[in-house]
Amino acid sequence: MRLLVSDLGEEGLLEQISAIFADKASRLTVPIGDDAAVFDCPPGTQQVWTTDLILEGVHFQRPWLTPAELGRKSLAVNLSDLAAMGARPGCALLSMALPPDTQVEYVTDFCRGFSAMAGEVDMPVAGGDTCRADRGLMVSVTAGGTVPVGGALLRSGASEGEIIYVSGFPGSAAAGMRLIEAGRSEEFPGLRKAFIAPRPRLDVGRSLAALGVGAGIDISDGIAADLRHICRESGVGAEVRREQLPVSSELKRACALRGWLPGDLALGGGEDYELLFTAREALTDRVARLSGELGVPLTRIGRVTGAAAGVVMMDGSGAGTAMPLKGYDHFRKDG
Repeated sequence: MRLLVSDLGEEGLLEQISAIFADKASRLTVPIGDDAAVFDCPPGTQQVWTTDLILEGVHFQRPWLTPAELGRKSLAVNLSDLAAMGARPGCALLSMALPPDTQVEYVTDFCRGFSAMAGEVDMPVAGGDTCRADRGLMVSVTAGGTVPVGGALLRSGASEGEIIYVSGFPGSAAAGMRLIEAGRSEEFPGLRKAFIAPRPRLDVGRSLAALGVGAGIDISDGIAADLRHICRESGVGAEVRREQLPVSSELKRACALRGWLPGDLALGGGEDYELLFTAREALTDRVARLSGELGVPLTRIGRVTGAAAGVVMMDGSGAGTAMPLKGYDHFRKDG
């Protein structure tokens, strides 16, 4: 018979969780075990903080991924926010609300996945909390990092005439999720991995910030929605060329099989956690060089325009139409 969290109790559960994260606490002045953690910040830096809430039935279904995969992804999506700011990871906080009938093994496997992701980026876990949930698992992650003073990459830095770039292959994660739902994901392991195990572009983000690019954001809700965030914060418009959206060979095959349009997945699918950024034309060669050095595709997909032009999708003939409002929104009603 497997042990449940109700059998172990909160104190016993916290002891098991703390033991998993103990080896990640060496960089903390006061680690897990006190009322709060204490940590040092490097001289000449500013703190950067982000938080995300992940709910069973809203963001994931348990059959989709193992507890370790869910733990890894829970931290990865927060690290992606740090990447978008050009930050270096500092420390993380993890809180969980658990139904009493949750198996202890599920929780410890989740924490091992979370710890593995933290270990990949040398990030200590500074603490957290647990409580009872009436139904469904809820995970709250807060991640902190640092940037040089005045060196954060912001959404508000885009200027008219700059080039719009995207990293990786947006749309892959949305395709992966659809394939998982359809029971076909094993045929497309790269797309499944894009959804299950997104790779936060921390090196890319820091390099772009150091390069002096204009604006940046991570793609959590799809290119259409997240580009609008940049345009709104920067007071600009944008043109995106559909034919320039990068599409992997695996995504092409999946779309051909399932009758999907890869451009629609990239624009509105979300969950990619790639970086969308703008850069001056003069930086074109340096962006290309950076792409080669890091081994990450950085693809030119459009240009920043004046605010009056709005956000426009250009087709192959050069005709433009207003980009439809796409992207995930927790509160918008369908239809």
